[in-house]
Amino acid sequence: MQTMPSMNRRTFVKTSGALGALAVSGGAAGGALFKGSAPVAHAEAADEIHWSQCNVNCGGNCIFQWHSKDGKIQYMETDNLGSTDLQARACLRGRAMRRWLNSPDRLMYPMKRVGKRGEGKFERISWDEAIDIIVEKLKTTIDKYGNEAIYINYATGMYSATGRVPIQRLLSLLGGYVNQGYDYSTHMLQAVMPYMYGSASNIADPKTGLHKTLGKKATKFSPYDNVNASSFSEAEAHSDLVVMFGNSPAETRMGGANAVWDYALMREAVLGRGGKIVNIDFRLNESSSGHPDEWLPIRPGTDAALVSAIAYEWIKGDRIDKEFLDKYCVGYDDDTMPESAKGQNKSYKDYIMGTGYDKIEKTPEWAAPITQIPASKIRELADMIASAKAPFICQGWGSQRHTNGEDTTRAICMLPILIGKIGLPGTNTGQREAEPPTYLVGKIPFTNPIKTTLPVYQWVNAVDHGHKMTAKNAGIMGAEKLGSDLKFIWNYAGNCLTNQHGDINYTHEVLSDESKCEFILVWDTVMTDSAKYA
Repeated sequence: MQTMPSMNRRTFVKTSGALGALAVSGGAAGGALFKGSAPVAHAEAADEIHWSQCNVNCGGNCIFQWHSKDGKIQYMETDNLGSTDLQARACLRGRAMRRWLNSPDRLMYPMKRVGKRGEGKFERISWDEAIDIIVEKLKTTIDKYGNEAIYINYATGMYSATGRVPIQRLLSLLGGYVNQGYDYSTHMLQAVMPYMYGSASNIADPKTGLHKTLGKKATKFSPYDNVNASSFSEAEAHSDLVVMFGNSPAETRMGGANAVWDYALMREAVLGRGGKIVNIDFRLNESSSGHPDEWLPIRPGTDAALVSAIAYEWIKGDRIDKEFLDKYCVGYDDDTMPESAKGQNKSYKDYIMGTGYDKIEKTPEWAAPITQIPASKIRELADMIASAKAPFICQGWGSQRHTNGEDTTRAICMLPILIGKIGLPGTNTGQREAEPPTYLVGKIPFTNPIKTTLPVYQWVNAVDHGHKMTAKNAGIMGAEKLGSDLKFIWNYAGNCLTNQHGDINYTHEVLSDESKCEFILVWDTVMTDSAKYA
């Protein structure tokens, strides 16, 4: 039996077109084809397919199929091979990467700035010259100011084992660099939650009372947690109520391999067994769109006031789990306050019930004009959560991205704690749903000899007056103070020099002064606004 040659649909269509063109050219050509007196039309070689994953920082890592010919990428497809249960198809954001490659705006060669920072005036240079400049500037910076003058700026445009990590490894081998603390997405959340849920990396020995470090195996609260937080799959299996604060996985965790897939299955399961989903957000987001009964609009930045009013209703109605609070928590009421704070009306209950420092009862009537949610609706929500057998409470990252955002994060996490619905089937800690880890390749190992860590929002100040920044006045971690102003910034795959930072005008003012940060290296695919400062 003769084996038919393999041919994909694309090649078949191209080959059919070539043969068809030959056939319609006339009978002579048709006859010549069989006589061998004319060249035979050969099918084009099949495309080569190279598999990879999406590297957008949503965490999905959906499937890419790159089709290439003669070493040049022709087009890209995503997962079309999966089962009916799961197809790891990239979203529109991921599929847009095929346009990046052949974009007329793509940067193809190294360039050196010839104008002022921010003007965007550059001239093309060779790769050898670019490498020589980088080497010379690194040596000069280290010799003159030390390694604490070097900083890798926060960026999320490229997530892979061959992305940011080799840069970190290189600089580590050269003596190190100032570490990045927290990130733009979850800064307030990361900073405050160890003070609420604790940190397993530093716990007290029950015999001696002394604290000890457990090392890398220890876990703690993290916005990227898949150990302590629960997933939407957990809610799908057990929950009868899902309450989300500022969370829209249909927009932030898109793609077939991401949490939006689990969210869709969860919604079907919870609603199918008579449960309910409440999405609290100031806008009708994509996750709620088409499901208007799930949406509860709220004034931006007032989630903590809503939670306080819910807590008031629970405490007043004796619906909290006092036994759970006394056993696992410190500070709910005077019974578990530290001895140094007892009898001073400083507990959580005192604050909620109006016996604390501000003497304001956090009633639904108090919260209604703040949140723009009617008091009756707040009471209804309070009763709904307290009556649920397995309430799944979670929050997105938008709720904490404002002034005093850490209090919003803590407030939302108090809901499952107050009623003891934490650590049980179908429940959650109040943090975002667990992130599905799908990285297939490990990272290149490195150890940064410098432990000094700079909170990510502080890097502009570190350029301007880093030598004055301390652990006390600027949140420096790993050291008592920052050893130097930042003189060398390496900005890899990101536009956060300007587009996402707190005060763009101030950033422009500081970076424009070349006597401060003496060298900025930008490594990117297009001329972003940040790249104009390179």
